[in-house]
Amino acid sequence: MSAHIISGNRFSWSPILLGIALFSITACGDTVDTKQRPQYKENPNPVQAYRLRMHIHDAPGPLKVAVSATQHDVVTPECLPPPNANPGGHLSPIPTNDIPFQLVRVSEAEYAGIFYTDGMIDEDYHGRGICRWELIQVQVQLRATGAEQETRFIASLDREQVEQGEGKRTYFWKARYPRVEDFDAFPDFGESGIDAVPEGSRAEFFSVSMETEELTK
Repeated sequence: MSAHIISGNRFSWSPILLGIALFSITACGDTVDTKQRPQYKENPNPVQAYRLRMHIHDAPGPLKVAVSATQHDVVTPECLPPPNANPGGHLSPIPTNDIPFQLVRVSEAEYAGIFYTDGMIDEDYHGRGICRWELIQVQVQLRATGAEQETRFIASLDREQVEQGEGKRTYFWKARYPRVEDFDAFPDFGESGIDAVPEGSRAEFFSVSMETEELTK
């Protein structure tokens, strides 16, 4: 599985989503003339606020928040121009943007922070109609000390989980802490459950639980 935020980029061109299964993204091979790219705008006054609470359970050692950000994609591809290399063909790859937010430690293993779902401005960027942005996911990456070579333990919530206030718990194998040998910055997306793991081996996992609360009701 892949997810855009793990790249650490801000504005870029995300592949078109062919199906959302925890943000499995398939690349589109068409190219776009960079001169056609407008300056997409972040919302300076967002109002759709949510509080994220994250709790770390039974970690094998210290963990540091390395990334906490929301991913926003354009969800109206008809507003985009055709690729320059194929004027009569497919539309441009979907624009995407990551917006960092701050997670503050509130106890030894608990963090909290506020993010916004309306982080981007809907606008007619290409003269082809309004490009509408939506939150795709909120993601947190944890590392043992923050060093680049360490495993990235990645937990996320998708838009539906955020809007419905659904909590989620992700399990990670302790043997990958603090890093995977001969594999720098290993991206570990964890498991949604460990029911299939023999009961005697479940202590080999730690978990990260995340839940959100809307603040604008």
